[in-house]
Amino acid sequence: MQDKPFVQRNDKNDKVTIYINQAIKAPTIVVLDEEKNNLWSFPRRVALQMAEDRWVDLIQMHYDPVKQVCTALLGDYGKYMYKKQKDNKEKKKAQKQKWLKELKISYSIWDNDLELKVKKWKEFLNEWYNVKYFIKLRWREKMYEEKAFLKLKWIVSSLEDVWRTQYPDPKKEVRWYSVILFSKI
Repeated sequence: MQDKPFVQRNDKNDKVTIYINQAIKAPTIVVLDEEKNNLWSFPRRVALQMAEDRWVDLIQMHYDPVKQVCTALLGDYGKYMYKKQKDNKEKKKAQKQKWLKELKISYSIWDNDLELKVKKWKEFLNEWYNVKYFIKLRWREKMYEEKAFLKLKWIVSSLEDVWRTQYPDPKKEVRWYSVILFSKI
């Protein structure tokens, strides 16, 4: 049996402290068995003795600082941590992640080159990436804003059968025009 609290780190580097046995300081403990059936509320001393008699750990699940009542589980600490980590992995797998690919093109790209690039970009879109196309305009290139706008408009129109955009027209930002394509599904 371990008496020190265990500190677990989440993905966001948030600390989650799990108190067990003597590290639990609440005066009243609501005890749950392995199947999470409520056994009743006991004073701290009695709950710790109950865990020791059964040769298991008392694992703090929840603490209410206002009422100074703790909910604790009677069980094997190693099995509990293994199951918790396994459940976290399953939750991560279940989440569908979408990434944003950024693709930069020039305002002066030729039409046939642009068509070839659009074919390549369709592969990214079929792999369920969100794609951001942008044309960066520097210094004197700002006088070709209309040309950049039309190139992005052409990209959107050539891919609109399967993909949707956030805005109907390319978005003008400080130094570039951009458009983001999302899956319609």
